[in-house]
Amino acid sequence: MFSKPVFKQSVQANWKLWAIVTVVASLILSTFMVTFDAEGFATIASAAEGTRFSNLLSTMTSLLGSLENFYKLIAVILGIVYVVFTANNLVVNEVDSGSMAYTLSTPIKRSSVIFTKSIYLIFSIVLMYSIIGNAGLGAAQFQYQNVTGYPITDDVRAAAEALNQDEGYVSERLYLILENDHAMKEAATARDMDTESYPLYLEGLINERSYQETADIITDERWDIYKDDEDMEDEDIEITAKELTDDPAMILSSNDALVAGAKVKGMSVNVFQQFVNDEITTLEKEIELPNKGEIVNEKDTEILLQLVIEASSKALNMESDQVAENISLIKNPVAIEAATEATDLTEQQIITMSNQAMIASVRSVDEALDFDTEAYFWLSAGLLLLILALSSISFFASTLFNRTGLALAIGGGIPFAFFLIAMIQQLMDTAGILEYITITSLFDTEAILTGGDFGWGLVALGAITFVLYAASNVIFTKKDLPL
Repeated sequence: MFSKPVFKQSVQANWKLWAIVTVVASLILSTFMVTFDAEGFATIASAAEGTRFSNLLSTMTSLLGSLENFYKLIAVILGIVYVVFTANNLVVNEVDSGSMAYTLSTPIKRSSVIFTKSIYLIFSIVLMYSIIGNAGLGAAQFQYQNVTGYPITDDVRAAAEALNQDEGYVSERLYLILENDHAMKEAATARDMDTESYPLYLEGLINERSYQETADIITDERWDIYKDDEDMEDEDIEITAKELTDDPAMILSSNDALVAGAKVKGMSVNVFQQFVNDEITTLEKEIELPNKGEIVNEKDTEILLQLVIEASSKALNMESDQVAENISLIKNPVAIEAATEATDLTEQQIITMSNQAMIASVRSVDEALDFDTEAYFWLSAGLLLLILALSSISFFASTLFNRTGLALAIGGGIPFAFFLIAMIQQLMDTAGILEYITITSLFDTEAILTGGDFGWGLVALGAITFVLYAASNVIFTKKDLPL
């Protein structure tokens, strides 16, 4: 049923629009990736916390979250422009202009003509969004190297220069920074931290990565053990880094996990094994003798920190915003004295609070730069399925009508109406009835980014695509044409 001449003619007639949309979308996505300001977005989201804008900004603190507007709006409108004009150009425009009569006068069957044209449109969309998705991957890897490894942050760049090592090499071996005072100082300065808080941050990050590596190894081993056990759910098999933090004894049961964890920390297996045993002992002591002097919850910490900042800013004759942006100023002896009087906290508690605040700030930036390849895949796949579904509407209209104007009004009007509804949804806190009258809601980017349930929506988009393309082929093959 496939016709090479018809496919070639379709490519020649539509390649320019395809190339323009592909290049523009790829450039926009790459620009979003390269210009992402993790620290800036984190600051904005923090300032908006508790306001009516907090939900709108909830996913924008991550690199992938910042792309939500691209996937929901920019990529969709560019895709609609392509599919509407291409679908009309492939079928109804040829019928209306009379060129379809020439094509059907050849030995090529009508069913082969419409099948090949539908294959071209589907193939061109798949190729387009595959290129766009890979352009985004390439931009993220080029800028942050976070697709195939850990993200390259400012401290890693500074430390790599001080150590005369490759940035990627240092990012995989953060313990090298801890072992070199000069690299430590340069890295701390690059992250706006002092040499007291930065080592604490780095040690915590290294520990987290070691737990993550060991968790991945243990999970793989458990999959091999329980893969045929129907009573075991996926979440029961998977071991997370958080679970190992709470129960590090699990690491001791796996030699491969010990090797992986030791590599991250730059230790021998025996030394890492002793580290795990020490962590177990520490956890047991914390259970037996909980620290009654700790601030009991996050809200209390935030309130006390704000009081410390205000007291410090008055003592230093500075604006509170200046102190908030440079938390290390709290450690100034004059500021500490004022803060202790204002809060009844001890000097050590204030210093600890300062360290924790600086660590929390840089960790938010680290988390923003983490690249979830699985989430990115589903964002790209969901966008592709949405554009294919919209293209099936335009293609169906192109085969149903014999006049270009009518086909363009229906085949272009419906997708554009869906797009406008999606824009309204983006501006509203609650979608309400709108989500039930547009297929764009089937592509749930928020669910993809937050690990929610999004699969049924993508299946529905695939079903719409299949049904409308199949119906288009049947209608065009059987209907009377004004030739």
